[in-house]
Amino acid sequence: MENHNIAIVGLGRIGTSFLEKTLTDDCVMKVKAVCELYDTKGKRMAEESNIQVVELSEIVGLGVKLDVIFDLTGDDNVSRMLRSKLEESGNTYTQVAQNRLARLVWALIADDEYLPDVRKSKSQVYADMLLSGQK
Repeated sequence: MENHNIAIVGLGRIGTSFLEKTLTDDCVMKVKAVCELYDTKGKRMAEESNIQVVELSEIVGLGVKLDVIFDLTGDDNVSRMLRSKLEESGNTYTQVAQNRLARLVWALIADDEYLPDVRKSKSQVYADMLLSGQK
């Protein structure tokens, strides 16, 4: 099976969960770089896994070494900025995955595990999990 080189932008609760799944041995995605400004569990996990922690411009600078950039920040401006910077660099190969695509990929790699909604607060996510019986 073909491996796909990816980058993850945003390692909050959603990005960290996503990163965790991509680090499994059977995942066909190889994380080449991540971008996270704050000291999060996901950022520490990336560093411990020897994954480059870089700024947005450095992710764009990886060029066609990346197949897909997963923007899991929940901020539409970040996705627009990534797309714009890719276009400016002449990179028509690398794609910025929309939230729907990230959820589809999650559904394929995470069995029945729950990926929180980006636009919900942490309290709303916990309430949804309690109501649905998920832990």
